[in-house]
Order: sequence, then structure tokens, then C-alpha cells
Amino acid sequence: MKKLIIGTAAFVAAPAVLRRFGPALGGRAMAKCQAMFDHMPEQFPPKRMMRNIEEIREQNTRILRHLEEEQERLALAAADRSRQLVP
Repeated sequence: MKKLIIGTAAFVAAPAVLRRFGPALGGRAMAKCQAMFDHMPEQFPPKRMMRNIEEIREQNTRILRHLEEEQERLALAAADRSRQLVP
């Protein structure tokens, strides 16, 4: 019976403790991750990716624009072909 009471008290107290100390622990974990990231070599692929995120966004925008233009061109070509088939 004593074990059940202790277990129940721990179960009830756990969310309160997490709510109180969770944000601070999360901040410390992010600081440790940032420190590890800073110690990585410059040519480490995730580091290159994070440093060049704006370049990657611009490249993705150019690719999407190119694909949209290609799709529009194909749609116009299909419309021209269908008009040519109609007598």
C-alpha cells in the first residue's frame, strides 16, 4: 500500500516538476547542441546547410519558378494542339 501511495504521488508531481523546470532544461539542451554545432568542422554537411540556408531558399525558389513556367508552356502547347485538331 505504501508503494502505491508513493508511486501515485510521484506520478502526480511529475507534470508539475516538468512544467516548472522544462523550459530551463530545454534552453540548456539547445545551448549544448549549439556548442556542439560550433565545434564541428566548417565543411561538415549540416553546418554548410545551416550556414547557406538563404542560398538554398533562393535556389528552391528559382527551381519552383522554372517548373511553373515549364508547366505553363506545356499547358499552352497542349491547348494549341487541341485547337488545331478541332475543325
